Amino acid sequence: MENKQNKTSKAKLESNKRYQAKHKKEVYRNQKKSRAKNFILNDARIDELNYFSELINNRMQELKNNNGSN
Repeated sequence: MENKQNKTSKAKLESNKRYQAKHKKEVYRNQKKSRAKNFILNDARIDELNYFSELINNRMQELKNNNGSN
């Protein structure tokens, strides 16, 4: 007996394919965000979190400086 509740329709799969083909950069960026988030939440050690915190602060400052000059 098939469980239709967990099955994705062919139309939805095709729709997803079209979206991914049309928005490659966005899809890739979302994959990277997801991996980073999962690493931070599930696997990162305190020393790695401190390092990432420093990188984030530097990046935020860089973006603030660039936005102020435009």
